[in-house]
Amino acid sequence: MIYLIYGQPGSGKTTLGERLCRFYGTPFFIDGDDFRSLYKNSNYEKSGREINIQNSIAVATFLNKKSPTWGARFENCPIVISMVSPYTRLRDNLVSNNPDQTALVLLKSNRDLRKEFHVNDFEEGQPDLTLTTDRPEDESFEELTAFASKRFPRPI
Repeated sequence: MIYLIYGQPGSGKTTLGERLCRFYGTPFFIDGDDFRSLYKNSNYEKSGREINIQNSIAVATFLNKKSPTWGARFENCPIVISMVSPYTRLRDNLVSNNPDQTALVLLKSNRDLRKEFHVNDFEEGQPDLTLTTDRPEDESFEELTAFASKRFPRPI
């Protein structure tokens, strides 16, 4: 199972993504900023964003398809991606490469954090869940885990 937590910069993607990883006990966390530093991609134009998203989709798809073969330790470990991911076409690629194995979670916020990195042509698309993160973090996380648990029950 892959959870893509996406939204404009400063909406809480990394915070909620890290918490979701701890909730599931999964080591598979792909963060957009980490990916940028890993691939030395400082291009925040559309072409740079697309490269970053395509790389993350490739890694997440590999982990999703391969992890069941790695034994019980990784068999029930979802992959969590937290990145801006503003383009519907690329999110659709993730879904089509991982049918019935993806959940798209859009985060929205009115906070003024990291506005200089906001994407003007951001496409919200058709998320499976939309969370407004202008409330206490724990409230957003509770809603996220209630949704996630229905899609992929937490191992006992």
